[in-house]
Amino acid sequence: MSAAGEGGGALAPPGGLATLRALAELRWLLLLRRLRRPGGVPEVVARVALYVIAIPAGLAFAALAGVGSFQAVRIGRGLQATVPVAALFFGVWQTWTVVSLSISERDALDLRRFLVYPIPPAQVFGHGLAASLAGDPFAAFWCLLLAGAFGGAAVARPGAWLLLFALVLVAFVATTVALVALLQELLARLLRGRRARELLVAAVYVGVAGILAWTAGHPGALLRLLRGARALRWLAYPAALAEGAAVELYASRALAALPWIAALVLAGVATVWVAYRLALASAREGGGGAPRAAATGGGGWPLPGRLGALFEKEAKYVLRHPVATLLLLILPPFAALVAWKVLPRLPPGTGEIVHALPVLGFALYAHMAAQIFWLNAFGWERGGGRVWFLVPVAPAEVLLAKNLAAYALSAALFAAAATAAIAVGGPLPSWALLAAVALHAGIAPWLLAAGNFVSVLNPRAAASTVQRGGSLSPLSSLAGMVIVSGAAGAFAIPVVFAVRRDAPWLLVLGWAALGLAGAIVYRLALPFAARLLARRREPLLDAIAGDDD
Repeated sequence: MSAAGEGGGALAPPGGLATLRALAELRWLLLLRRLRRPGGVPEVVARVALYVIAIPAGLAFAALAGVGSFQAVRIGRGLQATVPVAALFFGVWQTWTVVSLSISERDALDLRRFLVYPIPPAQVFGHGLAASLAGDPFAAFWCLLLAGAFGGAAVARPGAWLLLFALVLVAFVATTVALVALLQELLARLLRGRRARELLVAAVYVGVAGILAWTAGHPGALLRLLRGARALRWLAYPAALAEGAAVELYASRALAALPWIAALVLAGVATVWVAYRLALASAREGGGGAPRAAATGGGGWPLPGRLGALFEKEAKYVLRHPVATLLLLILPPFAALVAWKVLPRLPPGTGEIVHALPVLGFALYAHMAAQIFWLNAFGWERGGGRVWFLVPVAPAEVLLAKNLAAYALSAALFAAAATAAIAVGGPLPSWALLAAVALHAGIAPWLLAAGNFVSVLNPRAAASTVQRGGSLSPLSSLAGMVIVSGAAGAFAIPVVFAVRRDAPWLLVLGWAALGLAGAIVYRLALPFAARLLARRREPLLDAIAGDDD
């Protein structure tokens, strides 16, 4: 794996186009290979269905973005022009980054596997970035939204300036994708050691606790401080630079926009270069494996019974996974950012239910962020999954322990996100806190009951890395989307009655009742899922002990 061109008979590295053609052919052959597998056709159909869902939704929001862009270009200057531009770029950057790091399952190339071939690693890395963009339905949604903004601007004022605006949008997308890759590489390195993971998580939560103590008795104090902290916007430099360029272009100042565009392009190139160097170093080191806990010689957790031991084992598996640590690190800042940006923009006359929506939203989002653990519960077992069929443990207890571990992670994510949102946005009424807890706990049995069948029927070997691509198959991702949408639709019914009657306590009662019904359904469904697990022993082991391509 040293120099690929050493020796007289070594192959010369192919040209750029030839490399891209070879990589594209490789992905096509892998797709055909998946089609020939059992269940391959449903996987491809599911992948297409994800785009069928994302594209119409993207077109609908693209129309809204187009209207806003049209009005901003016509106005040209002032807050009515700059606010929509800032909302567009910062909103897209924020959701793109957080969703990519937390719930998105996109295609990616493992650079380690290509180092033995006479292919420039930089071209492989670039192809991987392009594949992660093209293979992500969420990215298609955001690109359509940006295309809608371009269309609105083109209708409002046709002209050559649109070429510069198109360059801004392309550079913004490329820089955002590169920044996500850079964050993944940085976090993968930081989370490789157990001590580093513990220190990072502790730093985040000590910081949140400090914020709560500082703002105690002063509601909204931090929110007022953050409004004046304009320097924080440069942490989102793809959005900040794109906003600066777009504001100048909307105001018909093309020359003034050129420095912003140049800075955006240079920032994108620098981000790609740093991310590539980190990825190459990690690939040469053989990084990316699951972090291993050192033997401490201490006893286990003081949990009673066989279920307690099973839960301890599953909880430790979840806690050692880099994605769990990543979620614990990024969700509190994301919740604080939502409280900072959303709450001040709510009209003064909105009711308490609307003001509680961010915290209620994170009650559901925590389950979505942890979905790889309840939609692919056996994905990280690999060959160790055979132990479940060798030891005298009931399959129902195995599923229950995995569900409890997944729910414990989701509950921790929700508690952290809600605490951060309250620390920034101010306290909530008691009914809102009870409703958020009822929503999170009540919807869990519905999701976990359905997730057990997905985990057993469609398992997939997954790598224990920060990069989430491959943790779920397209079919499981689609199933998760259907499950979450259906459950969210059912839990939206009490919201309608509560808003119409202006009675927030109906949320608590309605969601508690739905949660009780879900617990009954879970109890009835668990034996069926357990019998299905016993019957599908060989297909499951064959899937999880295989390669995670």
